[in-house]
Amino acid sequence: MEVIPSVDVKNGKCVKLVRGKPGSGRIISEDPVEAALEWERLGARRLHLVDLDAALYGGRGNREVILEIVRRVSIPVEVGGGVRSLQDAGEILRAGAQWIIFGTAAFKNPGAVYKTVETYGAERVMVAIDSAGGKVLVEGWTGYASASLFEALKTYERLGIYAFLYTDVAVEGTLEGVRLERVRRLVEASSQPIIYAGGVSSLEDLERLKGTGVIGVVVGRALYDGRFTLEEAEKVAEGA
Repeated sequence: MEVIPSVDVKNGKCVKLVRGKPGSGRIISEDPVEAALEWERLGARRLHLVDLDAALYGGRGNREVILEIVRRVSIPVEVGGGVRSLQDAGEILRAGAQWIIFGTAAFKNPGAVYKTVETYGAERVMVAIDSAGGKVLVEGWTGYASASLFEALKTYERLGIYAFLYTDVAVEGTLEGVRLERVRRLVEASSQPIIYAGGVSSLEDLERLKGTGVIGVVVGRALYDGRFTLEEAEKVAEGA
């Protein structure tokens, strides 16, 4: 299991929101590029990079920052937030991102996912299934998709995508701990790997998640707030 530090970009800054709500949380750094480079210096093996403005409102306000991070770091980066088309995906992948994450488009414009798989390969594509109350959230977590979590799994696992990113929105950014039941069910139901995000507050949470079979855990606030260090988290992930 990999521990994946997150760098969330809003208004050109690295932030950490609570449940994705604008105005919540806090600013982590005025310089997201430096924040990303710092995680690399601390030994991160990959990064989770999200354009929050694009996820919420569309547009390219943070695109140049996102592309600069992808170009500057030497570790693999997964990028999501406002990726709505083959053109969006292609620009970010060509800049050097290892994986592109489709969220809203996977439910509103699935052709973009299919075209990206065809053009760049299924191994470069992830699909986000962000959930609260058992429903899949889209458009920066402001609306609901018609498909369920498990319907989304069945639709996209047939493409052989690299992984699904499952975020438990109800606990995202809260430090309230992880809720394992649905994580286990998703891992058991999916033929493709699952990466988890949401609510991680302790090394014990990471230990429990490792037991579910997820291949990675995205961690933000717990690392930024100093609940544990990246080095400590990686030791748990490696079973050390």
